[in-house]
Amino acid sequence: MTKPTANDNIILTGFMGTGKTTVGRLLAARLGRDFVDSDELIAARTGKPIADLFRDEGEAHFRAQEAAVAAELAARRGLVIATGGRLMLDAANAAALGATGPVFCLAAAPEEIMARVAGEGAVRPLLAGDDPAGRVRGLLRQRAAGYARFRPVPTDGRAPQAVADEIAAALAGGLRDTLTVRHAAGSYDVVVGQGVMPEAMALAGVAGPVAVLTDSQVGPRHAARLGRCPVFTMPAGERHKTLGTVRAFYDDLLAAGLDRQTTVVALGGGVVGDVAGFVAATYLRGVDLVLCPTSLLAMVDASIGGKTGVDLPQGKNLIGAFKQPRAVLADVDTLATLPAAEFTSGLAEVAKHGLIADPLLWQRLMMEEWHIDPATLANDRLRRADLQTLLTRAIAVKRDVVEEDPYEHGRRAVLNLGHTFGHAIERLSGYGVRHGDAVAIGLAAAARLSAALEECSPSLPHVVEMALARLGLPTHLPPALDPADLLAAMGTDKKKRAGRLRFVLLHDIGDAFLRDDVPDAAVVAVLESLKTNDADH
Repeated sequence: MTKPTANDNIILTGFMGTGKTTVGRLLAARLGRDFVDSDELIAARTGKPIADLFRDEGEAHFRAQEAAVAAELAARRGLVIATGGRLMLDAANAAALGATGPVFCLAAAPEEIMARVAGEGAVRPLLAGDDPAGRVRGLLRQRAAGYARFRPVPTDGRAPQAVADEIAAALAGGLRDTLTVRHAAGSYDVVVGQGVMPEAMALAGVAGPVAVLTDSQVGPRHAARLGRCPVFTMPAGERHKTLGTVRAFYDDLLAAGLDRQTTVVALGGGVVGDVAGFVAATYLRGVDLVLCPTSLLAMVDASIGGKTGVDLPQGKNLIGAFKQPRAVLADVDTLATLPAAEFTSGLAEVAKHGLIADPLLWQRLMMEEWHIDPATLANDRLRRADLQTLLTRAIAVKRDVVEEDPYEHGRRAVLNLGHTFGHAIERLSGYGVRHGDAVAIGLAAAARLSAALEECSPSLPHVVEMALARLGLPTHLPPALDPADLLAAMGTDKKKRAGRLRFVLLHDIGDAFLRDDVPDAAVVAVLESLKTNDADH
């Protein structure tokens, strides 16, 4: 995101007791802005403290007052606004205020919230009853997915001025999110934000010669944003993810006289990242690599973890290497140029990460509308901000897994949820099925297989398939694909162990595990069930 202007509002939301009013006043003073607290404004307008308004008029009346204040403040500019704890959880309020500027969600642990509220001595209507601490924990659980759409700012054990300073620094830095990925040889940063690409080389700390490797679709759209440097192009599409393409890039680099001080910049989706990463790992025995992913799928999955590779006729990614990048720079602005079908396809990898280890990420996919035309992102400020927080959360899942198991000796294999099925679907369709679409079908297959093997609730496959369909993703096999042929195609999967296929299965949302004793008959039966819209699943 570009830096907010003086005409933008700055909105602070979050649960009661997280410090919104105190931090908001300090932030407004630092930035020379007017400060407005929505609860204080409502109390002044009605002539009643919020607790009395709840008691006398009821919560519905108070929420109507909040909506009126949200609409009024959305018409003003240049403010720092502290909202009531639930105000921004209302979709209309969030749309109105979120369109006027960045939203920060202050957060604290239940114990600290209770201590702060007790110290205030104020009456909190929502905490009435014999167990206010239990009420706090319950409300936080109910609101977690709603709060998760906004940029989080922890306040536990921190002075309000330090929190205000952090927000001011984030505003000055263009509201980018940075996640550090650690590996055996060091670490690299993943930077997620808007307007990242023109600053890519500076953010990555690249000072020497640069070679941009891209494809015929992405290069014309985005290569010029990286500055003046040599650009080498491969044809777009999975069918060009081959050793022949790698050889062509070697020839390009050698013809340009590029030496071992060169940094290869991979500009494109997952295919470009895999090919360019393999080139960087092997050209002159290895040169630096910077990844600039331009697809949703590449941002949340393919660009994280250091895996590169190309396909052989026998299967996907059978030739490759681990090559840790110098940096990953994910510019949200590039997603606005994606075809709608490609954007939707990429949501499968986000869903996969929620299924593996993040139920809250999964809830966000279910609560918000993501079946969108990415072109609308250019004029929808709140949606761009929502997307950035979604990407950052999905990337964090993969970051945590690859840090635990950088070379896929154990836990990292769970990232292949849906992929054993999906890669076979891609291959037998002649790569006519998009990767993300194939993974979505694979996720449905993995859920059904988990239920068939009594590893999860019988209802879980229905939940998974309903969610994928809501995202606009397929959940059934193309009619031309035969289950027996798919099982045979899985036989070349590089993730086999001791000659046996390993399947990633589910105990529940956010709880994935590995199993390598799955009978072939069970796999074929699941694939047969996916050839029809079987309402029993």
